[in-house]
Amino acid sequence: MSRVAALSRRASDSPIGTFLTVLILCSGFATAALYAVFGSTIPGVAAIPYAWTPMISAGVTVWLLDESLRDWLGQLRNLRVGPHWYLAGIGIMILGTEFENIVAMLLGGDGTAPAAPPMMYVLNFAITLFIAGALEELAWRGFLQPRLQRRFSALHASVAIGILWALWHIPMLLAGAGNFAVFHEYVLNVVALSVVLGWLYNNTGGALPVVMVAHASHNMPMFGTVTGDMPAVFGILSGDVMFYLLCASVIALYAGARTLTRDGSLPGVPGQLSEHLSRRGTRAD
Repeated sequence: MSRVAALSRRASDSPIGTFLTVLILCSGFATAALYAVFGSTIPGVAAIPYAWTPMISAGVTVWLLDESLRDWLGQLRNLRVGPHWYLAGIGIMILGTEFENIVAMLLGGDGTAPAAPPMMYVLNFAITLFIAGALEELAWRGFLQPRLQRRFSALHASVAIGILWALWHIPMLLAGAGNFAVFHEYVLNVVALSVVLGWLYNNTGGALPVVMVAHASHNMPMFGTVTGDMPAVFGILSGDVMFYLLCASVIALYAGARTLTRDGSLPGVPGQLSEHLSRRGTRAD
């Protein structure tokens, strides 16, 4: 038996374990390379290759499983879903980002907009969507979500992905891309977002573009700044975390934790062609 055949057999026995192993190796190599070049402070743009590691790890795992890379990548072509799903994803992300400002304005604060040059919003969204963070969704939702949902509820799968997603960011947070003083809020934020994105993925039959647009919308700068007294509760937990946790809770209660869909359907596993063809026909037990 060749070495590749042996790896394929092990991958078939544990697809998720294989993905995690490849992700650790790939992320570790990218981290070491970035730290070697830039030291302990890595510029944001230079960290883009790190954002590719989940996608690369998922692709390597699909290849080792001898599944269809074309079918897995074909999720990117799943554009024909109702526009309300795109609007729902964008709306939730923007409302979460602006939640504290909205509350402050309602309480009589003074606001100014935009908070950044208009071109910054366009560039930030485009870079995230096409060459940076949104490409992670080929792994988080496009690979892990449908496989974990075979063994666990969609809610538990989404929470597990959110925890992994947050932990995977630690090397970049250590490099200055975040604030570890509020790491617990960051974890809550990402876990809640993972539930929202899992809901979008399942309800659109695995339409990754919807999820990626929502992901890119979340990475946008705030549209406005508000001066005035903020409610004391925001000193305990930030407004965006509160809003996303509320959204995740409503989704779980309304759609059901088992599938996060009202009709009980789940997307098939992309790459496994027979299941891909009957994606919307898969039902929870």
